[in-house]
This record gives sequence, structure tokens and C-alpha cells, in this order.
Amino acid sequence: MDTPASSSVSLALRYKLLRLWRVSLVAAVACLIHLQGRWLTEHRSVEITLAQARSFFPNADSVVLHDIERGLHHALDAEGKPIGTLLATSPETDGIIGYSGPSNILVALDESGAVAGVELISSADTPEHVELITKDKTFFKPFLGWKPSSGPPPAISAVSGATLTSYAMAESLAKRLAGASASLRFPETPRIDEIKILFPEVKKLETVGRRLRVVGSDGKTLGYVLRTSPEADNVSGYRGPTDLLVGISPDGLKVTALKIRKSFDTEDYVEIVRDDEDYLRSFSGRTVAEIANLDYKKEGIEGVSGATQTSWAIAEGLKRRLAAEVATGSKPTRNWFQPNDWAFAGVVAGALLLAFSPLRGKRWLRLGWLGIMIGYVGLAGGGLLSLSLFQGWATHGPAWQAAPGLVLLGLAALILPWATRRQVYCHQICPHGAAQQFLGALGRKMRSRSRTSPASALSPYFSRLESIPALLLAGAVIAILLHIPVNLALIEPFDAWVWQAAGTATITIAIIGLAASFFIPQAYCRFGCPTGALFNFLRSFGSGDRWGARDWAALGLLAAGLLCVGFTRITVRSQPDHEVTALSGKAMGSSWSVKIRGLVPNPKTLENEIKAALEHIEQTASNWRENSTVSVFNHSTSHAPTVSPELASLARVSQRISQESEGALDITIAPLVRLWGFGPGPRRDTAPKDAEIEALRSRMGWNKLTVAEDSLTKQIPDLEIDVSSVTEGWTADHISKLLKSKGLREYLVEISGEMRVAGQWNIAIEHPARVCALSNESLATSGTYRQNWKAEGKTFSHLIDPRTGKPVTHDTVSVSVRHSDCVYADGWSTALNVLGVERGLPLAERLGLAVQFVIEKNGQYPEVRSSSAWK
Repeated sequence: MDTPASSSVSLALRYKLLRLWRVSLVAAVACLIHLQGRWLTEHRSVEITLAQARSFFPNADSVVLHDIERGLHHALDAEGKPIGTLLATSPETDGIIGYSGPSNILVALDESGAVAGVELISSADTPEHVELITKDKTFFKPFLGWKPSSGPPPAISAVSGATLTSYAMAESLAKRLAGASASLRFPETPRIDEIKILFPEVKKLETVGRRLRVVGSDGKTLGYVLRTSPEADNVSGYRGPTDLLVGISPDGLKVTALKIRKSFDTEDYVEIVRDDEDYLRSFSGRTVAEIANLDYKKEGIEGVSGATQTSWAIAEGLKRRLAAEVATGSKPTRNWFQPNDWAFAGVVAGALLLAFSPLRGKRWLRLGWLGIMIGYVGLAGGGLLSLSLFQGWATHGPAWQAAPGLVLLGLAALILPWATRRQVYCHQICPHGAAQQFLGALGRKMRSRSRTSPASALSPYFSRLESIPALLLAGAVIAILLHIPVNLALIEPFDAWVWQAAGTATITIAIIGLAASFFIPQAYCRFGCPTGALFNFLRSFGSGDRWGARDWAALGLLAAGLLCVGFTRITVRSQPDHEVTALSGKAMGSSWSVKIRGLVPNPKTLENEIKAALEHIEQTASNWRENSTVSVFNHSTSHAPTVSPELASLARVSQRISQESEGALDITIAPLVRLWGFGPGPRRDTAPKDAEIEALRSRMGWNKLTVAEDSLTKQIPDLEIDVSSVTEGWTADHISKLLKSKGLREYLVEISGEMRVAGQWNIAIEHPARVCALSNESLATSGTYRQNWKAEGKTFSHLIDPRTGKPVTHDTVSVSVRHSDCVYADGWSTALNVLGVERGLPLAERLGLAVQFVIEKNGQYPEVRSSSAWK
């Protein structure tokens, strides 16, 4: 028989085990979310595409991964020469958290190593905060022109309403670029056999920033190696620059040896310097800082006789590189706690004092404190805790560096209900809860004058409604683990307090919740807050607390979470590269590629069939081949029908678009294309006269072409056509049909930039670089920022307006169209680009077309405007 004492001990033990179970379950779910996030990150593609490269380097012909250790890609021109370097900040900077997650940013470096462009690829931070930054066209501008190798990063101004996110992006850029300087003059990465001349016992090399750490067989650091390039790239000797390898002592302070690695200088002079061991040895034993500030004349260091200019350039390149090393290493460290973080720490301390001291009973003090929480935490500090914030921290880790005060507030909100049985955050800190308390008190005063309450009719249903927050919390966890793209900020009202980032859904929930609290005390907290449900699950109720329904539900959620993780890892579409078959080649004066997910029984046979189909289409539709069907049609002056089902199909599509766009697309524009020097024939160096243009326009007109089921007929004898505005899209559709006939179900077809996909694919769009998620549809882009020529101080676009006979001159530089058929996407992208955004966007809205217009005024940062159907 249990004694009262033993029963008391058993009850206390059970209570402790229950509390341990609850905090362990929350930790287990957080671990699941973290592990799932890491796994998805590891399986996502980090490829930098040609389209992205051309956004910064229009002449890029290909992109190659040059340095796998540092993730550096080179953009190559048609001759295979590097013209720029590209890199993404992820995964190296995934540990830099903004408000709730890291961001991945694409950076382009020009030939001198300066930043040529910056574009946001994706972000795991709160979408509303990210959107504020993408709308701010000036945020990334301070980085343009910055040379990471020669100075500290530029100062940036945080975007209002997204301070933590913008600072984290700037920090990511600074950290990633600090070790990513690359030379296009000397692009080769040092090999271990080269390093052996400086460190004979080297066994392994490790990248540490811009240095290579030299590791011996015992795992110890033998020293470091750095290159004088790219700082030395612009230091020319007699005929060109020289790249040195520099050995550094294990403590990182002294130069131990030098080796000339490669040079564009006169070889005879370079050999003279190589042979003069005393000259190179004169720098050994000196500190990095000493050489960085070296005065050659004062030190009596002279050049090598017979190779004075070459030896001076080598010494100057060494000095510049080590000066950059000193500048990089002496950057001031960031203070961990900023004023805002100390303020949040004060908020936690004040809330504890108010909750656990006699001050709690002083009504005036409590009301004043709640007013401060509304003003500072809500409106000024933007420090509300939310489900989206905890999701970001669980996935990517808390923002210890960027927002330690906010992390402290989050820890207090989680730990205090578990440790003290009191909801300190919900009752003493949360601005939304404080606002509800004020409105509830006002409502009680007004209702005291009346005998009835509007809430009394709902009171029988309160017990059912109180389960809504827990259901929302469980649904959010399942969505996260299943990798369902749900913006959790939209199911809570907290972003409404950060008014710059607030969306319609958030504001609506906030207004409804506050209005309801006027009639029902703490209405949103009781019936709508999933974040509060998390805190309530952790909250203990003393020794009488028992295992109950919430614990069974939590156990079921954990089991469901484990199933979700297993299901996602089986079905997720982030496949390794070897599960994608890639075919590519040249056609139509450009390139084509096909990517196929899954098993392809005979890739070589399929590739030959694709090439045969492309050859047939080019022989039909090319204006550049004298014997193509189009060329034969154009040379003929007969009114007799020309039988060609393919040309008839292309013409029907173009005429439909011509009619709906009032002639903005017209395939009878061929003579004008040739006149302006963009078609077959000689290039121009002067603009044609108005009389020449008008003479050719009399031979044009889409309504002067009769299109039958499988034939074309000229209504005037000298009518000519150019179907290039729809051919590439039509070809993508044709290849798609071929792949589908082979039983393939997931593929991406790209013909000269126009794409059609089966399944789900993420597609990069250039200028500015952005990502579009396609699902069983097509994407085509028409741009005016390439294929131009200059004459008489003017730039003439290859895009000609059929209605004027002249190249377009408006500020719309590109148009992207999504459509079920690529031929329509291709044709409409051209027509809408001719019209420009002012006339094209209203037409796209009227026709329900999914379109994005890119506008660039006077060299400003490009602006993207989308139709409703795109969104």
C-alpha cells in the first residue's frame, strides 16, 4: 500500500518526466525540420546557367565550373576565352541568417575582379522582407565596382522593414567574395605538384579564404600559399603581367619562398629573373605587413640587370597582393550586441520583473508596460515572434550573429512557460496580445452598460474553436516536412505590425482578430494563434498536470512527421545530376539542349532523331539557307500555293497573333530585317533612309498572305516572309511531341533560349536574373539588349516594329511569356516587346497572358512588371 510520502514522490517524478517529454518532443520536431532542410539544401542544384551568365555578360557563349573548391564559374565567349566570373553565395553563406533564413545571391566579377552585377537567386528568409529588398532597386548598387581583392566591402543602407534580411544579404556578399577573387588572365588553380617546390612535404591543400593551407602527412599545417593574381594582373612588365606563388609561414605572418608560376611577359626576361635566385630570395623572411608597405628605393631593392621592367613588375605585383592581404585581415569585427539587441534583453528583463514581482498588481504600471510593448516591440522594433520565424530558425539555425536579442526573446518565450508555468511572452510582451488586452478592456466597459453580450451566443462553441491554433500548428509542421511551399507568415497577423512588409492576408487576420477581441477577451490568442499553441504545449500546470489529449496528439504529430520525412526523400524531385540525361548541340545558328529525368533506353539514338528533326525544320524555315522552303517561297513571284504543312502551321499562329496585336508581329517583315542588316546579307554601318523603308513597307502586310490547311499563297508577287519569331518555339513544341511519343514524361527542351517542359522545372530568366517555376508549360523571352549595332551615335535594336519599319526605341528591354504552347509564347514575347509595356501590359491583361516586362530607363536598375496571369 502506497504511503502519502511515496505517492507524493511518484507524482513529482511523473510530473518531471511529463515536462521532459514535452520539451524533448519540441526539440525532436525541430531536429526533423533542421535535418530535412539540410537534406533538401544538399540535393538542390547549384548550377549557374548560360541565361544567368548572359544577364551580366551578353557575349557569353558557355559557362564552365572552373574551381569546384570555391564554386567559381567562368563565362566564356565563342572562342572559349574567359570574359567574367560567376559565383553564388550559397552554400558557403547558408549560416548567415537574416530574420528567419539565409539567402542565395548570384555575383558576377568582371575581368579586373570587380563586381559587375548582383542578383538575388532565392531566399529562405521571410518572403515579405525579401520582397521589400527586391523592390528596392538601389540596395545592391553599392557593391557594383567593388574589388574584393583591394578593399573592405562598401557600406549599405538597410531596407526599412527588412533590416535583418538586408544586413544578412550584405554580410553574405562580403563573406563569399572575401575568398572568391579570381583571375581571368591566370585562371588555372594551383596544383599540388607546383606547391611541392615551396613545400616539398605537402600531402593535401585546403582552401582558406584566398589562401591555400598546405597540410603535411601528419595533418599539421606546413604553411600557406597565395597567388599574386589578380592584384598583379594589371602590373605589366616589359610586355605583360606575371603570376607568383608565395609561400607563407605556418603562423601566417612571414614570406618563406617565391616561385614564378606563369607570365605573359617576354620569356627571355622572365628566365633572367628566375635564374637570379638572390633577387627572389631577398623577399623571403620578411613579414607580410612589411612587404605590403615596402619602399623599394629606401630598402635598396633594385631590379634584375637585363630584365629591369619584368623584375619591377613582379615585385610590385607581390606588394599589391600582400597589401590586399593586410587590408582584408584588418577589418574591424562587428559588435555582437547592437543597441536593438540590448533593448530586447531589457524587454525580457522587464517582463520577468512584471510577471514575478509585486509590481504585477499595479494596474497603471501594467498598462504602461503594454503600451511600451505595442510601441517598441510591435511598431518600432519589429520583434514579434511567429511560426515563420521559428520555422526559419529550426531549418537554418537561430540568427545568433544578426539578431542575438531577438533570439534571446525567442528562447525566453519557449523556456519560461515550461520552467515557470507562466506565459510571459504572450501576457507581458506580445504587442498583438497587448492590443487585444486594451480593446478587451474597452469592450468590457461598453458592454457593462448593456445586459447582453454578442459573444454569449458563441460560448457553447468556444471549446471547439480553441482547438484551431493546435490544428494550424500541426498543419504547419506537416507542410514544412513535406516541403510544401506555404508562407506561414500569411496565417498569422504579426507581419502586419511591420507595415512595410505586410501583405493583405496578414493585415486581414490582424484586423479580424483585434475586432473580435473587443467582444471576446483575447479572441485571436484563444482561437487563432498557432505560435501561442506551441508555447501552451510547453507550459506546465504544476504537480497535477497529467498526460492528456495534447500529448497523444503531439505523439501522433511526431509519428506523422517521421513519415513525411521518409515520403519526401523518396519522391522529391531534387535528383542528382547522374539521374538527368542531357543532350545538346548546334542548330538554327544557335544552340539546343534537352534534359530528361529518368531512364532513357538509348540516348544516342534519341539524340540522332532530335538532330534529324531539327535539320528538317531548319531546311523548311531558315531564311539563311538558299534552298530552304522559306527561301524558295520568297524567291518565287508566283501566285500558286506553296505546299508546306509546317510553314502553314507557323503562319497560322503568327497571323492569329498579328490580328490580336494589331500588326505588332508580322512575318512578312523579311525585307525590312534584311534592310536593317539583321538577316542574310551584308551588315550595315549606317541607318537606312526613310524612303528605302517606305519602299519596302509597300511589299509587306500579314493580311496579304493567304494561309490554307497545308499551303501558303502570295497575294502580291514580291511578298517575303521571315518566320524566325515563331520557329524556335514551334520547334520546341515539335521536339516535345517527339519525346512524349517515346514515353518520356519529364523533360526540358530548350531551343535558342525558348523552353518547353514536361513535369516541374525551375528556369532562370536573364536580365535581371530571376527564377521561374514551370510546370508542363513553356517559356519564351524576347530581348533587345543583345544583337544590336551602333551607327551615328545611336544604337539600333534587332527588334523591328512592322508598323513603322524601324527598330523599337522604348524602355522595354525584354518580355517573357509563359504559355501552354511554346510557339505562342515565342510569338507573343516578340509582339509584346514591340508594343512595349505601356501598350503591351494592358493587352496581356485583356487576353489573360502570363507575361513579365523588364523596363530599363537611362541605365537604371531593371524594373520587372508582371501581368495578373503571371502571378
